[in-house]
Amino acid sequence: MTISRLSPLAALLLLACPNNGVPDTQPDDTLPDDDDSTAPGDDDDAGDDDDATDDDDATDDDDATDDDDVGDDDDDVAPPPVRFVAFGDQGTGSANQQAVANVVEQVCDAQGCDFVLLLGDNHYDIGVEDVNDDLWQTQFEIPYANIDLPFYPSLGNHDGGDDFLGGTGINVSQGDNQVDYTAFSTKWTMPGRWYNHQHGDVEFLALDTSSVFFDGLYIPFLTDDFPSIVDSQEAWLAGALANTTASWKIAYGHHPYLSNGPHGNAGSYEGFPGIPYVDGGKIKDFMDDNVCGNVDLYLCGHDHSRQWLTGTCSGTALMVSGAGAKTTDFEGTNQTVWQEDQDPGFVWIEIDGGSATVEWWDLNGSLNYSDILAKPLP
Repeated sequence: MTISRLSPLAALLLLACPNNGVPDTQPDDTLPDDDDSTAPGDDDDAGDDDDATDDDDATDDDDATDDDDVGDDDDDVAPPPVRFVAFGDQGTGSANQQAVANVVEQVCDAQGCDFVLLLGDNHYDIGVEDVNDDLWQTQFEIPYANIDLPFYPSLGNHDGGDDFLGGTGINVSQGDNQVDYTAFSTKWTMPGRWYNHQHGDVEFLALDTSSVFFDGLYIPFLTDDFPSIVDSQEAWLAGALANTTASWKIAYGHHPYLSNGPHGNAGSYEGFPGIPYVDGGKIKDFMDDNVCGNVDLYLCGHDHSRQWLTGTCSGTALMVSGAGAKTTDFEGTNQTVWQEDQDPGFVWIEIDGGSATVEWWDLNGSLNYSDILAKPLP
């Protein structure tokens, strides 16, 4: 370990730490036979039933509309499929960002997409100064001009940086500028640092893991009150999970729980286990206490690669899709369903009933891998 890798962030953190010297989450090629029709059918026979008009029980019976007296009841309409793409670490304004955006456009035109999830580091290197920052054009509006879909972002560490500490995520107000931009864009949809949105039978929960990274840190006049910020997020998340009626629950944020990239696994980030904050221990604690076992899938970035981990956290499937514009080589040895670290790209997911079709695409327009994430439904 070298002290130079921790400075100047470590110097600030040492002020606060003076004493420190679910579902079946594996691929399943068998799609379950899912009958979403669970409520009783709409039957007029118990009351006034005009067989000559509303219901022709003696002759033709349109099972798809009014009454299914003679067979299976299809009156309950199953939720429509939900299709989306997810990627992070894209905010570079580079040719690779544009190339990935072009393939996203092609795949969504061919297969359908309802929206885009952004997994943080939306603006390198230290975020945007305000809603009028030129980076909005070069790193968002121009690259995704041809994708006419809502974008639901989460915040990464580079979205809350400053000139002194760099892209650490410790500058809360810098990240808040991205929340404010929602009022100025027809695509950018970020109502808060954390928020939820439901589509069909899927609840999506956008997490602010950059604040979680500094949970417990509060130096008056130097930092924000991170313990209070994280407490508020935990209370919101518990309420959102308790109130949703969706069968699927997907959380997404920036920092990984498990990853084979250079950042590594939460609790030992950067190969520094036991170093407060730097090791990502607060991320691991937050995930263990609030996310793991409570959602079906956690999507993240931070490491610039594409990974579908074999391991889970209490049954929650884990995927890293942080190659929205660049890549870094693998260093870890976690087992994976599939992984790739050479080409930027993204993940496309379709959720239909109890099955999620997962496709990994690269900037060349190649489908690299596809499989099924299955979830038993009632």
